[in-house]
Amino acid sequence: MTLNTNDSEDPNQVEASGEQGASEAGKQVEAPDEQEASEAGNQVEASDSKEEPEAKPQPPAKPMPLAKSKSGVSGKVIAAVALVLAIGVGGLILQSSSSGARTVKLTPHDMQVIFQELVPAQKQQQIASDPEEKKKLVGEIKKLLAVAQVAEQEGYAEHPDIKSQLSFQQDMDLNNAYRKKNADAKASDDEVNAYNQAHPKDFDDFLQGNPRFQQQAQGPQREELKKQYGEFKVIAERARKEGMDRDDTTRLQMILDRSQVLAGAYLSELQKNADKLVSDAEVEQYYNDHPTDFDEVHVRHILISTQPKEDAEPEADAKDAKDKKPAEKPKTLTKDEARKKAQELLDRVRKGEDFAKLAKENSDDPGSKDKGGEYDFFGRGKMVAEFDKAAFALKPGEVSDLVETQFGFHIIKLEEKRTGANPSTDQKVHQQIVDKLKQEKLEARITEISDKSDVVVPENFDATPKVASQPQTSSLRSRDRAGSFRTVPRPRSA
Repeated sequence: MTLNTNDSEDPNQVEASGEQGASEAGKQVEAPDEQEASEAGNQVEASDSKEEPEAKPQPPAKPMPLAKSKSGVSGKVIAAVALVLAIGVGGLILQSSSSGARTVKLTPHDMQVIFQELVPAQKQQQIASDPEEKKKLVGEIKKLLAVAQVAEQEGYAEHPDIKSQLSFQQDMDLNNAYRKKNADAKASDDEVNAYNQAHPKDFDDFLQGNPRFQQQAQGPQREELKKQYGEFKVIAERARKEGMDRDDTTRLQMILDRSQVLAGAYLSELQKNADKLVSDAEVEQYYNDHPTDFDEVHVRHILISTQPKEDAEPEADAKDAKDKKPAEKPKTLTKDEARKKAQELLDRVRKGEDFAKLAKENSDDPGSKDKGGEYDFFGRGKMVAEFDKAAFALKPGEVSDLVETQFGFHIIKLEEKRTGANPSTDQKVHQQIVDKLKQEKLEARITEISDKSDVVVPENFDATPKVASQPQTSSLRSRDRAGSFRTVPRPRSA
């Protein structure tokens, strides 16, 4: 068994893709220890040192599919708030106590640490080169902290299951920090036994508050899991005694992790009642105001790819294969070569050659090539943006100019266009509008919380990317098949 900072009961939950539900997206963080709570005032000053420095996902890079992955409303809302998932940032931890919520006030130095240590290298480059991306980072962090603050004010941190998750996450962050400096760190059997004897109910309480581990604690695995849990707690305590929770990167990661759990729990509750926020009259009005949003198109297309081609099929006859030269790997066209080839095909289409035949003979899209480049009816937003825009701009029978996407160059022919069904008679369209309006209302609530919050996230931080050769400071836990507790470095590149 492995304790994983991004683990959840839902095996499909991941970071940011935006498909995860709000209930799980931010549940794993942990509470600070009693000493931290007692030392803190009603305000968490993130750092007083070094205040001077300043500073929709696309499909994989392969020819097909062009269609974008589906995402639920909950994932989209979390993507707007749970920065850790959206851009790969680690988490933070807000100090809390029964006296009420804390106000996080980050300094420019704190933001520099978050940027350089917790944001992936590729994202750092993007933010450093685009002031709007920097503002977006600041805005999303503030949303995350602000929603977490409201959740704290409303007592979410005192819910037994959330409290357990907060505690677990804090120990997880401390384990990661300790093992980063002490890669081979272990706890002796005597230390583990001493911990379990001194805290006889801890393991059972942990399982009760973290149901995803209960199944792994059945039968003979229970004692091994309990031993691993004991070591996990011993290492966390070592880290506390060595003051690792005061290290800038660890401290900020703990703040973010705690906020992620609280914000996720709060948004989960909002979403449970979100359907009640949207009336049938609002659905009908939206449809009347945006009738073309529900149009569908039926197209054919030819793709000339700029992506690496797949290897040629292996020879079926092994005997003959040894007498033949290995098939050459298909050449990947440069952008200029692909554009030239696509333009030549477009010229042939304009001269009247059969579009479907040309697609079968020339298209690099394996999903539609054998069907003459055909894609059956699809609605807006189902394809990558450039393809989507071009397809819906055509009239039946019309052929587009060259359309460039991340996959290469497309020639699109519109076969048919039809108007989407009325939501009063089509449940699919009705739910589609409900989801959209629900998302807008939830995001408006998040923005309202952020605008009214006294959380401070400065924009004047140093956004100089960290040198790529330097190691990633943040880490996460990964579940391996053997089921052991281990810390795996989080790669900076993605």
